[in-house]
Amino acid sequence: MSEAAPAHPELKAEFRRLMGLFTTGVCVVSAPLEEGAIMGMTVNSFVSVSLEPMLVCWSLQNSSSQFEGWVGAERFAISILAESQQAVARRYAARASSGLVVSDFETSASGLPVVKGALGRIECRRWATYPAGDHTMILGEVTAMDAPEASDTAVPLGFFRGRFCRIAE
Repeated sequence: MSEAAPAHPELKAEFRRLMGLFTTGVCVVSAPLEEGAIMGMTVNSFVSVSLEPMLVCWSLQNSSSQFEGWVGAERFAISILAESQQAVARRYAARASSGLVVSDFETSASGLPVVKGALGRIECRRWATYPAGDHTMILGEVTAMDAPEASDTAVPLGFFRGRFCRIAE
């Protein structure tokens, strides 16, 4: 694949504004580190990829301070956030994991950190990573899932035009 020419700064800004019109959900990806530590990051690039096998994908900025940790993580969890979890989303959207609060998480049956009170949680084994411009796509094979807080009245946290929003039915 050939290298793309760098986009003009005005085109990048326009592309970012345009992509902000696509409303997404908000998740926290988390993984265990050595000695009981946790790595966590807010993402809105989460997408399902395949049913056979069950695969999901999220993208990681190549300049992330946690890049090596994420591309090296053999297992990770994705917690789908509820509207009431904006503070959690903001905390893990910050650079590095300096704002990590261990009490935001609980441990799943298989030992992965998952966000307490999340609408749904998906546990994955790393399937593959693919370079994608200034990001890396991380694909995970789903090994477990649950929706402990999901109900008919559950409201997911959304992201639209660079801000959190309510996703209504």
